[in-house]
Amino acid sequence: MHAPLPPAKGGLSVKRLAMFAASLLLWSWTAVAQQPPRFRERVDVNVVLLDAIVTDSKGQQILGLDQKDFVVKENGGEQTLDTADYFTNRQLLNAQEANAPFKVERTQQARYFVFFFDKPEGGAFWDSLAMARRAGRDFVEKQMKPGDQIAVVAHDVRLKVYSDFTADKKQLLAALDEVGRFGKGLTSRGPAEGPSILRSVDADDMMSGSGTVYEGLEVLGQALRSIPARKNLILFSAGIVERGQDIRDGVILNQSRYYQPMIEALNSANVTVYAMNLLRSQASDLPAVHQTLDQIAADTNGDYYRHPVSFEPLLRRIEQANNGYYLLTYRSNHPTGSSGFQRVEVSIRNQPRLRVKAREGYAYGLSE
Repeated sequence: MHAPLPPAKGGLSVKRLAMFAASLLLWSWTAVAQQPPRFRERVDVNVVLLDAIVTDSKGQQILGLDQKDFVVKENGGEQTLDTADYFTNRQLLNAQEANAPFKVERTQQARYFVFFFDKPEGGAFWDSLAMARRAGRDFVEKQMKPGDQIAVVAHDVRLKVYSDFTADKKQLLAALDEVGRFGKGLTSRGPAEGPSILRSVDADDMMSGSGTVYEGLEVLGQALRSIPARKNLILFSAGIVERGQDIRDGVILNQSRYYQPMIEALNSANVTVYAMNLLRSQASDLPAVHQTLDQIAADTNGDYYRHPVSFEPLLRRIEQANNGYYLLTYRSNHPTGSSGFQRVEVSIRNQPRLRVKAREGYAYGLSE
């Protein structure tokens, strides 16, 4: 027979002390379990839209691909695509739709074009600007297809919208005429339905935060993000150089602080820039005239035309190049509170001879 254990100090028996210790251990474990892990990183899920044109070695567009055919990589890691829709104005459907090499019901016809006139000061290059406006009229009257949506904007002292997206040719022709004047542009909030710049644009930024062409393009890009499609921006300009950029021997030595935010806004909105220089001859030609326009086109997956003799053939070429494209969608994770520009690589699985023209990435996070 064992002698009874003496009471613990403080008046607690060994049994009560053991029960108290067990309760304390249980409480501590529960409290830890209820707290989030200290090293778990919070992430934001970004829905990414990426347009791509796929051609063979002869430049013929390739139809009938789906998300399993595309390889999209971020930082070397392959992303899982949710959709791969095909946009076409049906010019590429040279066979009966019942025998088309892809699911016709997955195609969409809407195409978006923005004519952007960077209006020179003091009437310089005014004749070239008039020729550009006439080329825009020719495009509307002869190249515009059913389902096309066109907008007309310009920049002089700030960004101005002369026509929101519309298929109304009469409205577009009137807007192209109005661009030749130094009017205020439209001030309404745009149509109640359908694609719109004015309904999405930040009015304060447009009125007082778009003093440079860079800022005007950035504000426009942000307003275009709500339209889930490729937007083709035809930029007529005599060259872009802003205050703070140094020129030596005709060469721009430094990039404007407004440049990168502009590019990120355009890429995030799936805007491809086709830049056309209003300086149509090589007389008094300096590298600075071309540097920014060339770089904007390259950074948005577009093209730059240095010395166009006529604008009409170039607009026809752009229209033909955009007869069809794929719009890829997927979800990407980035740490909460972070921001930056994510590089993206796009290719076709097991088809090295096919060429893919897609933008280089998108902006995410706080800078969006």
